[in-house]
Amino acid sequence: MINESNAECNSADYWSERYRSGDAPWDLREETAVFAALRTTNPLFMPRPEESRTLLVPGCGFGHDAISFAQAGYKVTAVDFAPEPLEQLRSASEHAGVALSILERDVFTLRWDLQDSFDVVLEYTCYCALDPSRRSEYVHMLGAVTKPGGLVAGLFFPLDDVQRSGPPYNVQESEVYHQFEEAGFICVSSDVPRESHPARAGRERLMIFRKRQ
Repeated sequence: MINESNAECNSADYWSERYRSGDAPWDLREETAVFAALRTTNPLFMPRPEESRTLLVPGCGFGHDAISFAQAGYKVTAVDFAPEPLEQLRSASEHAGVALSILERDVFTLRWDLQDSFDVVLEYTCYCALDPSRRSEYVHMLGAVTKPGGLVAGLFFPLDDVQRSGPPYNVQESEVYHQFEEAGFICVSSDVPRESHPARAGRERLMIFRKRQ
C-alpha cells in the first residue's frame, strides 16, 4: 500500500477543476446512510430538543449531511475549499428551508477562530483526500475545534490493499487511532458499518472519538 504525496490536492484550484469537470466520485448524491443511522439510533448523536448542538462538516462538498443534520435540529457549519459545491449547497439549503453557516475556507485555518466550538464533527472523505503528510495536522485541527467532551464521527475510507497515488489516499485504522490519540481524543468505538453504500461496503470503518475533558 503506497501513499504518495500529491501537492496538487493542497490547492483549491485542483478541487474546483474537479467539480467543474464533474469529476467528483466521492459524492454519493444523498445523505450518508451511516450518519443517518447514527442520528436516528445512537443516543450519542440523536438530536436533543432541549439544546441546539453545534456540528461541523469539514470538506462538506455538496453538503447532503449538513442539510440533513440541520433539518434534525443541529446548528451546522459546513466548510469546503472549493466554491463550486458551496454554491449548490446554498441553493439546496434554501430549498430545504434550513439555515447553515457555509464557509469557503481551508480547513486548516479553522483552529484559529473556532476553538472549542463544536459538539460534533462529521468526517467523511476529507481525511482521505488530504495530502497524507498533513493528516496529523488535520486531526489536531479537529482536536482544537471540538469542545471538551465533544465527538468526532469519522467514516474512514478506503481501507483496502489497492495501491493508489490518490486522492483518495489509502487509510489505515492504526494510523487514524494514533493520530486522534495524540490530538487528545479517546476512541469510543470502531466498527465496520452495515449501512455503507454498496460500492464501499467492507472498505470503510466508522470510528467514533471523544475529546478528553
